Amino acid sequence: MKLRIGLLMLVCVGVSVLQAVLPLLLRVRDARADLLLCVVLYLALHDEWVQGGALSLFAGYLSDLGSAMPVGLYSFLAVLTFVVIRLAASAFKTDRGPRVVVLAVAASLVHSLFASLLFRFFVQGGGVFRLHVAGALWSAVATGLGGLFVFAVLRRIDEGFRQHEPAAIGRGF
Repeated sequence: MKLRIGLLMLVCVGVSVLQAVLPLLLRVRDARADLLLCVVLYLALHDEWVQGGALSLFAGYLSDLGSAMPVGLYSFLAVLTFVVIRLAASAFKTDRGPRVVVLAVAASLVHSLFASLLFRFFVQGGGVFRLHVAGALWSAVATGLGGLFVFAVLRRIDEGFRQHEPAAIGRGF
């Protein structure tokens, strides 16, 4: 279990680097895929409450480190997203295909809206509420497509642990 947690934390760090570097390499200014949000969605659909919540907090903190927003904003949003999706998990039981894309796009749009609202209300001099709609839509589409990649990687990690689990139990470990 500790190895899985460590691997998921490494995936979060790798995804964080990837989501920071890809827009620079592709020369995209207004949109970026929120791949850490996809990790949070996967955790909400597949992990237990405490472990998934803690890993979501870690993913949110990595988002905080890579953003120009106040520290704690994305940490709070990641845990909130985890809790909301976890509560509604029976409606979203999915692992592949178009349902992953739809879930990631919808979560990205709601996530962007909440981030904008929280930034406006909690930051001194936040100014007028602005949501760059075109950028949010392109980011949501990129997040949806990135969700296919992130879910595939995380699913592969979980399948590897499931394959070795019965053998370890059978040997008395």
